[in-house]
Amino acid sequence: MTMIRRICKASMLVGWLFIIWIALAMFNIGSYWGAQRRLAKVSRVWGKGIAWIFGIKIKVNGYNNSFKEGLIISNHTGYVDILVHAAVWPLRFASKASIRKWPFIGWFIGTGRPIWVDRTSRQKSKIAAKQFNDSMENGILLLVYPEGTSTDGKAGMLKFKSTPFQAAVTGDNWILPTIIHYGDTPDGKSIAWYEDMTLLPHLWRILGYKKIDAEVTILKPFKPEGRNRKELAMFAQEKMKEEYKKIFKI
Repeated sequence: MTMIRRICKASMLVGWLFIIWIALAMFNIGSYWGAQRRLAKVSRVWGKGIAWIFGIKIKVNGYNNSFKEGLIISNHTGYVDILVHAAVWPLRFASKASIRKWPFIGWFIGTGRPIWVDRTSRQKSKIAAKQFNDSMENGILLLVYPEGTSTDGKAGMLKFKSTPFQAAVTGDNWILPTIIHYGDTPDGKSIAWYEDMTLLPHLWRILGYKKIDAEVTILKPFKPEGRNRKELAMFAQEKMKEEYKKIFKI
């Protein structure tokens, strides 16, 4: 039954991605920011669709989730987070530049005009920060994972990178802290994809689950209030730490 489920889900996933790719191509026209806002809305459609294919049951709790502008931040446990967050909000993603080289996934994410974050030079980081600010100024929700990489979450959050917070400082934008967490799986293995895990075997395992419980906890949004980006990154992490420990039981 598990094998049949995997094959069916994989077939549905390929078909759905193709349909959404066509939609992205159609909406990726016109003025730059007009197209970007349409793409953000489409991203929520593909997020909900792919979450349904994967069997992800999403529960949102905490602060009101009708957040419409600013910067959403979250802990990061792997690529499944992207599907969950996309299903909850119409977003523009900020992704590591290295993802562009991933087979198929990098190409597909690229069709949605993400902000590719490259920390190899200060100049590239400045360019990304400007794109962050421009996106929020044009009414587009931006999602970043300030840890900079994914973990299983069991040892706590990694120290937040401060670069993503510069745009919030520059534009005095709202910041919405969130925490994502997954329920137990039938085989007891973690949903997290991190460190040196190979993508395709992990994806194949995920496709075999009948259901994946995902929970997004939304904390109260806040503004920079005069903090610089490093101070803001520290403040954001401290604000999330207590709730994070409760959720992950650490």
